[in-house]
Amino acid sequence: MKNVLLGASVENKKDGLPRIEHLRSVFYSTSNFRPKLFLSIEPLLEDLGEIDLTDIDWVIVGGKSGSNARTMKKEWVLNIKRQCKDQEAPFFFKQWDVYGEDRVKRSKKLMAI
Repeated sequence: MKNVLLGASVENKKDGLPRIEHLRSVFYSTSNFRPKLFLSIEPLLEDLGEIDLTDIDWVIVGGKSGSNARTMKKEWVLNIKRQCKDQEAPFFFKQWDVYGEDRVKRSKKLMAI
């Protein structure tokens, strides 16, 4: 049981942000064990504003790929990255959407922030 990671997808404010609290509420009544908790913030569809990252052990951020991908703004990503740094939650940037930071459409490609 010590190698358990539990995560939640957080794509927007309305549906995604409430999942963070649900994730945090997970516990095991048979022991004091707390699983590692992570957020998969992908595809990031809008600015999420302020996020409470209490007890979150890892944050993954990425844009939507594929033919119906929507544009992800750099400011949205940097907002999450800043909050991860401030709240000491590890941050991983997975990918841009198909348009990239420069809004030029391309195939899926990992780019550093």
